[in-house]
Amino acid sequence: MDSSLVNPSPVGSTPPVLNDRLAEWVAHLPYEAIPAQTIACAKRLFIDALAVAWAGSRAVGLEPVHRLVVDQGGTPESRVWVSGELLPATSAAFINGMYASALDFDSVHDTATIHADIIVIPALLAIADRNPMHGKEFLATYVAATEMLVRLGMGAGPNPGWFLTSALGVFASAACCARALGLGEQGVRTAMGIALSRASGTQQTLIEGSFTKRLQSAFAARDGVEAALLAGCGVTSPRRMFEGERGFDKLYVGLDASVILQDLGAKYVIESITLKNYPSCFCNHAAIVATLDLVRKHKLTASQVSDCSVVITPFMASLVGSPFDPSDSPQVAAQFSVQYSVASVLLRGGFRLEDIDPASVLDAEVLSLARRVRVEVDASKTGKFVPASVRIRTHSGEAFEATANQIPGTPALPLPDAALREKALNCLTGGPRALSRSRAEILIAKIDGIEMLENVQDLWRTD
Repeated sequence: MDSSLVNPSPVGSTPPVLNDRLAEWVAHLPYEAIPAQTIACAKRLFIDALAVAWAGSRAVGLEPVHRLVVDQGGTPESRVWVSGELLPATSAAFINGMYASALDFDSVHDTATIHADIIVIPALLAIADRNPMHGKEFLATYVAATEMLVRLGMGAGPNPGWFLTSALGVFASAACCARALGLGEQGVRTAMGIALSRASGTQQTLIEGSFTKRLQSAFAARDGVEAALLAGCGVTSPRRMFEGERGFDKLYVGLDASVILQDLGAKYVIESITLKNYPSCFCNHAAIVATLDLVRKHKLTASQVSDCSVVITPFMASLVGSPFDPSDSPQVAAQFSVQYSVASVLLRGGFRLEDIDPASVLDAEVLSLARRVRVEVDASKTGKFVPASVRIRTHSGEAFEATANQIPGTPALPLPDAALREKALNCLTGGPRALSRSRAEILIAKIDGIEMLENVQDLWRTD
């Protein structure tokens, strides 16, 4: 690997071109160059991504989409995780990506606002099913592509409303798949260039809480697989997919190369990815934490609440602050409503997977309470995910307030290994396609030792 990847240009010098540097990075990062703590982090993220996909199989409306894709048929080459069906790699990546994103329980990098794992892992595993990979090569490819995607998000400037997880994620999907196919640096670059024509995604579907929110990252996973396969067929593409005259930087959002490439190979930003503690949009988590604090500290119940307000930042309000309306898609609406989040915690004392099941969302008591929660926006706050304050007045006249400035699962307050394992087991052993506890434990153990696998396909063996 080029030593300049580990020792980037000094501050103040002309930054290198993103197009070539990132393709070189993904194509050549060796397993041996990755620190042990980064490898450990990658395994945690991998376990979490598979687990939340299993939980996602309980999401409403996904089964017809699953059947549609299966009925389209094609070469049986890659596994649908939750069902075991073998489909074309593109189709498997799409379905697995859809399930992984379905319940908003997936990991996120809060600075970059990027959900990398619901794209990179479905895409890479689809190719690993098609073209056998050693566990070490799988980890190195995953780390390289995820690191690239998170850094692209960190270097992205203000934008008019792109969903950057998918718009940038398709490049990472294409890059990791091209490496997994053995296409070399030129093939990685070509696949990324093809991906430029598939870069898309809008925050409008988040704002409206529509079903297509669950599909945008799945599109990126699928399209990246296809881009890599096309590169393997000899298709050519733009070389300057990021910084060309009509590249991503000019047409979508500005990309700061100095931020993206800073300490590349010396500092791994994927170690600062958050593992979610609640199955909800991350913009809701601070309000959930603040409400839980009030409920636990003062033993509050929903019946005591006379008045309730939640104070959030403008960014949070843009995604979860709209009036709660579950009429179109109850589950998605609940995941993107701070009003529902607060009401559900007040009524049920927590926020769990079962709290976003449609029957729970449409419960008359929680609907009534959610509509009474006032949303106030503090324009002086610039945070994406914190702070959030919850204020409650009881029928007896008592007033309580709590503010959350930290969220469990973030780098500042990481989930302990035991908590991550419990989350994974709960996800894997619940819902319509639940694994037995022993099978779930075998899967987790295999991921923990994935660097020892000669073939990643052995993950799915039951011994």
